[in-house]
Amino acid sequence: MSTINETTAVHDHVPPRPVSKLPELAPIAARRKAAEKLVEVFGLEPAAATNVADAVVDPAELRRSIEIPTQLAITGGTLLAVRARVWTRRTLSDIRNPRIGDARRHPIAVEPGTDEESRFAPVGDPTSDGATPHLEVEIESTEHMTWASALAARTVLATNDWRYSIRNQGVLTEVWLVPTRYTHTADGSPEFWAVTTAEGSSRTTAAHDILGVGNSVEAVVKAASDTLMRSRIKELNTAFEQGPTVKQSEALRCETMPALILVGYQPLPGGPDRFSSAVKSLVALRHVDAPKAWGDGPELESLADEALIVMEDRGILTPLRRRWLAGAISRTQAKAAHLPTDPAIRAAEIIALFTNDEQEVRDAIRDAVTRQSTRKRITKNVRVNLAVALIARSVAGEGTNPDRIRRYMQHAFVSVRDNHFKPTHRDNDAVFADALNEFDVDPAGTPGPARLELAARAAYPLIATLSLWADRGTQNNPNVDDRRRPGEVIDTMLASRHGIHQLHRAIADHSSGLSALRAVTDDGSIRLTEDRAQEQTLNDIYLRSTFPKAGSPTRPTNTDTPDDALHDAAAGLGAAIRGLEKAMADIRAVKAADGTDHVETVGIDRNHVREWKTLLDDATSDLEFWGRIWERRNRGSRTTVQRDDWDTEYHEDPDQALDAWGDGDTDDEAGA
Repeated sequence: MSTINETTAVHDHVPPRPVSKLPELAPIAARRKAAEKLVEVFGLEPAAATNVADAVVDPAELRRSIEIPTQLAITGGTLLAVRARVWTRRTLSDIRNPRIGDARRHPIAVEPGTDEESRFAPVGDPTSDGATPHLEVEIESTEHMTWASALAARTVLATNDWRYSIRNQGVLTEVWLVPTRYTHTADGSPEFWAVTTAEGSSRTTAAHDILGVGNSVEAVVKAASDTLMRSRIKELNTAFEQGPTVKQSEALRCETMPALILVGYQPLPGGPDRFSSAVKSLVALRHVDAPKAWGDGPELESLADEALIVMEDRGILTPLRRRWLAGAISRTQAKAAHLPTDPAIRAAEIIALFTNDEQEVRDAIRDAVTRQSTRKRITKNVRVNLAVALIARSVAGEGTNPDRIRRYMQHAFVSVRDNHFKPTHRDNDAVFADALNEFDVDPAGTPGPARLELAARAAYPLIATLSLWADRGTQNNPNVDDRRRPGEVIDTMLASRHGIHQLHRAIADHSSGLSALRAVTDDGSIRLTEDRAQEQTLNDIYLRSTFPKAGSPTRPTNTDTPDDALHDAAAGLGAAIRGLEKAMADIRAVKAADGTDHVETVGIDRNHVREWKTLLDDATSDLEFWGRIWERRNRGSRTTVQRDDWDTEYHEDPDQALDAWGDGDTDDEAGA
């Protein structure tokens, strides 16, 4: 007996569903009567109602459903829908399907017309005039719509292919349809109506492909011809009576499909005002929280886009600024509108907006997210992830990995996330100068607005060029103990003049279009490789070694200079202190029979403890002294503090010691 290979998927063995004859195309008068009923009950525009009635197989079934519409609750309102079977040929799959994801080329990243994948800008989100129950989509031309339809179909069939199942079973569950008006903005073509999928685009695309009609305007226009439809129905019904071929049986299964057609909306107080937002909320409630959703990238983009729309509706953003933040305008258009074209400046603007703690901004983000997701608590991490979804739209080019960059960038904002700043559109040199001044005033203090803005801008080029990674793990990682997030590395850089110089250089190099970011010395000049043959470029290992985590200095490659020798000795001290930390943990880990810490019962020889404590006290004094010298040096002062004077006069008050030594500085000396 033959057996099925255990690795064979179940969907490879779907039994064919029996076929039956197709119903005849309904008379025009019956369709007209159903359309009039839609206008009367739900207030549809006559053109929208006619579009729905022409797509339905049985107008009588539609009229019965109108009498008892289906209510679909969403956060903030109720959508009304009618159930009916529709002619598949007279429907259109969503031409801006969220599954397209990273295949989109936004104008902010690639100028439209650069190549076939970016021949046009992506089609924008559908809108509506308040609660009016139809959608509006703007397209440049018929060619634009055909291009977008083809892109959506290719992506859907490549990522979520239902053709095998539908060939054998047909479309079993309802697709959600919405009457949609497509308006041409460039070529003056007349508007075009089509019942378009809000949910079920993958199944509809598969059915179109099986029928051989494709997902295009031309196919829907042809199907609008009653003569063509009657001819096709007669052909298939004749084949059924004579015994259909496999291909004809597949067509009989696919020519019609069940549908839930959205025809009304009743908002609740405080709910979304627009029918388009309500539809988006309904669709997202199925996809965003489902086990197999659109994926993190498209999910976050959908939520972020809705957040921007809510902010625009509430007057927080202007329409132009919303489109700029969404990446919906090209850099050429941004320049003409006097908006920054540097993606690093845009990134800082977006992260500042989404981490803003002003109540109206937080409310807008909360309402946008909860309309599409059951999340109730919108944490700062969620807001950062929404911001990054928009920031990452600037990333483009051959060989880039937008999803990887997006995942890394989600961990690139630490101080920036927790300490709000007000972004500016100043040039990078001005922000850099203010950041240095902030550091000189208080090297050990919390970063101020200029340093935060510099960090927010620098995160984009460092991550977008993969010069800084997320946690590298342990394999092929010379800094195996360094498990810092990218944002924590950037925070370390904010704590030194060298790091501030490096952040500025990363922004400047990326803005200049350099393919690799360059390293700098302590004074900001370009660093050369050890053999001085070329400029040192940035990578994750270099950045983590040059700006190590606190308490773990890295060893230099040689000790030829006093500075290098001191760095090497400091690295040894760091390792010894980490060893002390482990030794203390080992002592606490020794347990008594009752499970308590044994050392807390028997203690340790007092003579040993006294000697150890003396050494530690001396080390603490030295470390405090050395740290204060570092702070003073980084403030720009050249005054030297003498060890003997420190010990005898100011040992009890380190701040008083260094402040006293600074009192004698003249203005010239302090500025030297």
